[in-house]
Amino acid sequence: MGQEPKKQFSFPDWDRIGMWLSYGCAVHCAVVPLLTGLSSIGLLSWIMDERTEMLIIVASLAIGITRLSYSYLRDHRRPEPVLFFIMGAALVLIAKNFLEGGAESYEPIAMVAGGSLIGTAHLRNHSQCKDCHPSLSASADR
Repeated sequence: MGQEPKKQFSFPDWDRIGMWLSYGCAVHCAVVPLLTGLSSIGLLSWIMDERTEMLIIVASLAIGITRLSYSYLRDHRRPEPVLFFIMGAALVLIAKNFLEGGAESYEPIAMVAGGSLIGTAHLRNHSQCKDCHPSLSASADR
């Protein structure tokens, strides 16, 4: 009697997850070089682990590809979020494959920029989907 309907996991939620994951990736890449001293005493070593980094990258790219392609094809047909994502993903992949190593490495800078661009892609996509579907505005902003 009077049970609330179970909340569905909607696509705007995926944009939020993608934003948090991508911006989290950017923060992770910015902070990890500063925390190298703590790793020698075992604190936060899991944050600096290569597997953690790869998990964040793979999840961020998978959510981005899924959510942004769906929105582009079915909702708004605006290329801006997709272009932000492509630029961010390219920076992340270039950083991981070509810029690793050395104290002068540009890898953290490229990773922070790439993660930020991917997060911005989700932010723009979320905004454009709300423009296309005004009914999402109320439910997506909760």
